[in-house]
Amino acid sequence: MVNSGSIFKCALVAIVLVALARSGSAAEKLASCCKMVTKQEITEPILGYLVQKPNPPCVKAVIFQTKSGLFCSQLTAPWVRRKIFAFEAAKAEANVMATTSQPPVSLLSIITSTASSVSSSAPLSSFSSSTSDSPTDETFSGEDNE
Repeated sequence: MVNSGSIFKCALVAIVLVALARSGSAAEKLASCCKMVTKQEITEPILGYLVQKPNPPCVKAVIFQTKSGLFCSQLTAPWVRRKIFAFEAAKAEANVMATTSQPPVSLLSIITSTASSVSSSAPLSSFSSSTSDSPTDETFSGEDNE
């Protein structure tokens, strides 16, 4: 007959082995970097970029993310700075368009507009909790997160 202590130890060893196996593959992904760079200009639209600092065997590089993958480019290539500025400008413009196209609506403004449309002479007992459109577990924050 097997006691519960040995079953627990076996299960614990199995969990540790699975955790080590998974962490090894994650460490390999994090360890990959640009070991070589190119001066060739990227013609695809850039989705993002990252400046990699030199840490052997990794070299100083700009890693551009495109739809087809990652590209390791030389930081001092003449076109790199222009691509980074264009990407940052497009990102800033997209942020401005997103914030100006739809003004944020706060819960306070909804409450205020609803309260101002109700007559001040109406008794408070006429309001029912069943007419509320907001969920009962909703919380209010003074900051707009949009």
